[in-house]
Amino acid sequence: MLSNYTLSADFEDIDSPELVASAIYVLENHGWNVSHYEDSSIEADKKAVSGILVNLRLDVSKKQVKIFGQGNLAEDAIKSTVDKFAEDLLNFISAPGFDYRVSELKHHYFMSNPLESDVSEKPADQDSLLKSFFGFRKQFRATPAIILLNALVFILMIITGVSVFVPETTEIILWGGNIRTLVLQGEWWRLITCCFIHIGLIHILLNMWALYNIGFFLERMIGSWRFTFAYIIAGLAGSLNSIIWHPATASAGASGAIFGMFGLFLALLTTNILEKGFRTAMLQSVLPMILFNLLIGTSAQIDNAGHIGGLISGMVSGYLYAWHYKKPKSKFINILSFALPSVLLLVSAVVVANKLPDPYHQYDLIIKKVSELEKQALVLERDKNTGIVSDSATIRWDKAIAELQKTKSLDLREEIVDHNERLAFYLEKRRTVAYLLSHEPDNKLKLQQAENSLDSILKVLNTQK
Repeated sequence: MLSNYTLSADFEDIDSPELVASAIYVLENHGWNVSHYEDSSIEADKKAVSGILVNLRLDVSKKQVKIFGQGNLAEDAIKSTVDKFAEDLLNFISAPGFDYRVSELKHHYFMSNPLESDVSEKPADQDSLLKSFFGFRKQFRATPAIILLNALVFILMIITGVSVFVPETTEIILWGGNIRTLVLQGEWWRLITCCFIHIGLIHILLNMWALYNIGFFLERMIGSWRFTFAYIIAGLAGSLNSIIWHPATASAGASGAIFGMFGLFLALLTTNILEKGFRTAMLQSVLPMILFNLLIGTSAQIDNAGHIGGLISGMVSGYLYAWHYKKPKSKFINILSFALPSVLLLVSAVVVANKLPDPYHQYDLIIKKVSELEKQALVLERDKNTGIVSDSATIRWDKAIAELQKTKSLDLREEIVDHNERLAFYLEKRRTVAYLLSHEPDNKLKLQQAENSLDSILKVLNTQK
């Protein structure tokens, strides 16, 4: 006959993932087969001495735990089994050094981090408590590799003549810096290469120091592959957001990707995956630091759009990772934690490619058209000087002036707008000369005055170039 028994208990000052991790460890050490678990529930089974299978389920709701036992045994036997498990669990939780042991167990069961040894033998000394925060993984490979790659690129830039402290914008672009017009013209690789290029020694030192600090324990916590994936996605998202907000500014640096790592960490800190005391301490440190750096980023010299793009991307990855850690047996959620950020980034890139205006590319096309019309008009003017009377040159200058007017609708830098105004004045003077050649060829005084004015504006234009 099927019997069942339910025991309810209250556990204060312990989060559900910690309680579940402790319960899994206790069950496995007493011969139970844990068939399924999440951050708030466990299902396990075990054969009794008689060979009959006993099922056990543990559900955590806030601080209350319900332990449900079921099997084809006498009710007293089921009750005894449940009571024995509850007693073993309570003893484990109450034992000295629990804070460290549960930390390692939780990261083992929910983040797949290997156990270094039997956690029951761990002392609760200061070094162990420190390792509970920073000793999640022995693997610490991605962060040093990324730092080394950034350093190598910077050294190569210096060797080839780039300034150590104040590189030219053209040099940054040449090495793979991020700029809207080139990206939208097909050089999408710049979205990632710019993450490994830095604008001077101070820039790279600050970024690599920040990367080391966040990577030192975040990579060990979530694993090298997840860390690398989130870092790259955050870097790409930051670069993409940068070209959305800055139509002509060249950008470079790892700060977007680094902000992504802080965003990922911030997301984990707002869940119950990490220890309560650790979460509180880190939130008080990390959140003000992020806000302070974003405030500094309002400076015209800092690409805050890249920071924000990376931060948001990192938080998305962080919450997806946290979801996976809460349901570590779900392959779907595991795949989704990699697939969703990739799809979101790809869709964003497609939208940007099709919808984002490229004023400088449009400007280049307009100027090429103006230049072609200028060449045609000048040829026709020379024909007029040989005796051919025609308004064709004037018509060409009119078309060039009308074409240049289109640049007024483009969002261009102030110096280019000023140059366009001088160019428009030059085209007007050219038109005047062409008109006089066609309609008043004998008015030498007007023609001379127009040509003198034309020479003056040509000098100004050539000086500006």
